[in-house]
Amino acid sequence: MPRWLLATLITMMGIWTAFTAVAGWYAWQGTSGTQAEANVASRRDGTASSPALDDGIDTPDATRSSGSAPFALATSAPTPGLTRSGLARPVPREATSGGFDERVRAANGEVTRNRPAVVRSSKGVVVLDPGHGRGDPGAVHYLPDASGRYDVTEAQSNQLNAELIRAELIALGYDVYLTREGPGRGPGGPLPLQFIASDLYWRVQLAAAVEADVYLAIHGNGAVVKSISGPETWYCGKHYEGAANERLASLVQQAMMDALHEYGYFPPDRGIKEDAEAHHSGDFCQFVVTRETEVPAALLEFLFLSNDADAAVLVDPRSHELLARHVAAALDTFMRERRGE
Repeated sequence: MPRWLLATLITMMGIWTAFTAVAGWYAWQGTSGTQAEANVASRRDGTASSPALDDGIDTPDATRSSGSAPFALATSAPTPGLTRSGLARPVPREATSGGFDERVRAANGEVTRNRPAVVRSSKGVVVLDPGHGRGDPGAVHYLPDASGRYDVTEAQSNQLNAELIRAELIALGYDVYLTREGPGRGPGGPLPLQFIASDLYWRVQLAAAVEADVYLAIHGNGAVVKSISGPETWYCGKHYEGAANERLASLVQQAMMDALHEYGYFPPDRGIKEDAEAHHSGDFCQFVVTRETEVPAALLEFLFLSNDADAAVLVDPRSHELLARHVAAALDTFMRERRGE
């Protein structure tokens, strides 16, 4: 091959290589610029970014429930209060509403998830907390035949009371949430202490998530001395809502006594008890749910499962129906007083 032809071919190959390199560089710059703009836009309007640039925060889509199981040690669900779109803390899926929910729209206009509206009803928002459950039966009434069988657990009784009170309050026009759903498990030992503590704080967080106006924990009682009987109501007076807590406790306690008298049962009235004073703990209230809740709160103890006569009342559905009607009326009275009616 003549030397001039070889030189021409080499020159043409060099020109082609340079051309393809420049074209490739421009194409790469355009693609990366478009991706960068898309990533900026996605972070600005709340949509998901490229997986390669994911920041590790899992944003739920419109169809997935927004809460997580209270005892999950590792989960991809977002921590309440840390949602990318800046919305309020999501309502846990275990909670049950009276039905006054709305769909929330993100800044880009897309429906993101359900959460309670700021104003859901003209009367207010009530959180009912049926104590125990989720593996913790609470107090248990065992049959006196030494068979080891039982006829009622505190978790079951608390759940029934909460569901009936909720129905009464919804009929009165309130928006109502329960901190748990479903029957409590039977005896099998309580949960480990660390799980009980985390569960109690989770219940308190629900009240903040739904912007509650009042919080009522529903329990039964138990004692080593089986002759101890009757209802009592606890409150935290060492709280900025201390006076309201005392008033709520008084109304709830009277409601329980009225319900039991209508039922035809006349146990001792154990009255209301200020937590810190009764426990001799200075200014520190012992019960997490009444101490940490930001709104007026009380904790009722509806009879002793360790007492055979009290337990006989608890296994009768009629006693729970009467309790629900009277306690709902007491909560309505408290809320009307708060509204200045």
